Amino acid sequence: MRKGGCSVGSKGVTLVLGAGGLRGLTHIGVLKILEQENIPVKEIVGCSIGSLIGSLYAAGMRPAEMEKLAKCLHRRHWIDFIVPKNGLVAGQRVLEMMRLLTKRKNFADLDVPLAVVATDLYRGQEVVLDEGPVAEAVRASISVPGIFVPYTANGTCYVDGAVVNPTPVDIAQRRGAEIIVAVDLSGVGTVNNVNNIFDIIIVAVDIMERELKKHRLIHGDVLIQPQVGHILPSDFGKADELISLGEAAARDSLPQIRELLTAL
Repeated sequence: MRKGGCSVGSKGVTLVLGAGGLRGLTHIGVLKILEQENIPVKEIVGCSIGSLIGSLYAAGMRPAEMEKLAKCLHRRHWIDFIVPKNGLVAGQRVLEMMRLLTKRKNFADLDVPLAVVATDLYRGQEVVLDEGPVAEAVRASISVPGIFVPYTANGTCYVDGAVVNPTPVDIAQRRGAEIIVAVDLSGVGTVNNVNNIFDIIIVAVDIMERELKKHRLIHGDVLIQPQVGHILPSDFGKADELISLGEAAARDSLPQIRELLTAL
């Protein structure tokens, strides 16, 4: 993995897929609409769940396939609980799943350029990963503190990119994006049934991210904000609703996206 960046070429949009736990399944709905409307995605910048969904798309998985996957996979396919030390979840299961789903591709092998945002826990700073094995970068980016054991590589300890930059529009800007479509999942709402330590940590981190965004302005050309605030970020049973919410929010943004593309 390399910390850095590269610019992109052809006409299309740069998609910034933000953090938000399992609310990030809304990203699938956004991708479905962009594909249906023949709106090209020329690069993806992802954080946390946004890096996971973005990596699947960049590796060649179609949104319809992602939707089927989201609806049939259970928590046990992704989560390997352990006796707590550095986290509740070892993270090896999700790493192996991502290796399988991304076909063990490196960033250079992807169909769509991808940049993944993580946090260097030792140095307390944001890192952009865009070289080497994709699955390992995603594992670093989704490592919610207290939930996942941090991912260690090359002498660095990585945790969730949302700790520093939940919706990394500025990364897309620095990489030379012309049209940025950002998907922000910090919807305001009331969640119920926060019944275990897993949910408590996830919801607390979600609140932290939402407050962080108030001080880190999001300046995308198009900002898509699905109404997901009422859904627990740890709820594995809301795939249908979340994908539909992503589709609806993306449809609302189509006129603005088309106008920007026409002006290029």
